[in-house]
Amino acid sequence: MPPSPTASRHPHWIVRAHWVMRSISFVNAFAFFSLHLAGRGYGAWVWLLLTLQFLVYPHLIYRRACHAENSQRAELQNLVLDCFLVAIWVSATGFPLWITFTLLISTAINNAISQGYRGIFLAFRAFGLGALLGIGIGGFQFVPEDNPWITGLCVFGLSWYLLGIGRIAHTRALLLRAVRENLKQREQELRQANESLQQQLAENLALQRNLHEQANRDALTGLFNRRYLIDTFERELARCSRQGQPLCLMLIDVDHFKQVNDGHGHQIGDLVLQELGRLLAREARQQDVACRFGGEEFVMLLPGLPESAAHERAEQWRQGFSDLGQARDDLPGPLSLSIGVALFPAHGADPETLLRVADQALYKAKTGGRNRVVIHAPTESATAMPAPQPVAG
Repeated sequence: MPPSPTASRHPHWIVRAHWVMRSISFVNAFAFFSLHLAGRGYGAWVWLLLTLQFLVYPHLIYRRACHAENSQRAELQNLVLDCFLVAIWVSATGFPLWITFTLLISTAINNAISQGYRGIFLAFRAFGLGALLGIGIGGFQFVPEDNPWITGLCVFGLSWYLLGIGRIAHTRALLLRAVRENLKQREQELRQANESLQQQLAENLALQRNLHEQANRDALTGLFNRRYLIDTFERELARCSRQGQPLCLMLIDVDHFKQVNDGHGHQIGDLVLQELGRLLAREARQQDVACRFGGEEFVMLLPGLPESAAHERAEQWRQGFSDLGQARDDLPGPLSLSIGVALFPAHGADPETLLRVADQALYKAKTGGRNRVVIHAPTESATAMPAPQPVAG
């Protein structure tokens, strides 16, 4: 009988499978040897050993395997021991042909299933050693003849054994197939979950980018906002300083914008600001930063633009905005810009100074008649200039 569950170490499945096969096969072997030994005058001790070997032994080694630290390794040792012990019996009984063949091939198959060619080698080696030990104990005998009952029983036993092996193989194949299908399904579920997570991650990143973009963009014009300018100005100054390049700052203001709002309404005023934003963005270089600074004021950061090209670029925007007002019926005309220009490093080395200097230049453009570009003159002290005063429009 198998050990109780409390005593078992949950042995490997192969241990239990071999216990079932071994128990039934050894009952058949007991029958083989009983028929062979009947009427040959063997004493009671032989029948006792026969009973212990083939009816008690399978359960003892099963218990040993169950309690072993490594039940599978213990069972592999049991298989080799089977070969050794049955070889002693067949040699001691004169190598009866069918009994010898049946027990040799069945134990060899067990070892081959478990360990391949190495198992076959171990089986034949153990069988040979057992046969030599049996010969050494009882002398060499060779009694190959078997009666028909023994032959038939051996054929039946071997056939049953092979069919049992096939059934076990089929059961394991079905189990492995179920495991593979389950793993395949789990893999598909994991792949779908991963794809879903990737999609969610992409959506989250897109949402994060959108939120970041919205936080840095002016809702009306689509240009960068004041917050983005403050974050970017220091970075662009540091980069231009490292690379030995100038940086141009333009402060742009729409002339008479209050009159546009008062005379045409805020909707038209918003349209004017939107069109100016499109003009600045359309004609800006990839490295330029176009911002709406607040109200009708806009800022352009132009890395690498020298003073010689700054006035020309500012004039292009001023003239383009003026042409836009003349060409569009839905815009109030005339439209004009006043632009104050400051440059790094000539006019300042930090954002605060450059913004102050550009604002002073813009003030000069406003007080000088508007619709013009003024570049800060470095010979004039910024502190000597009058502080900018609010100018209508």
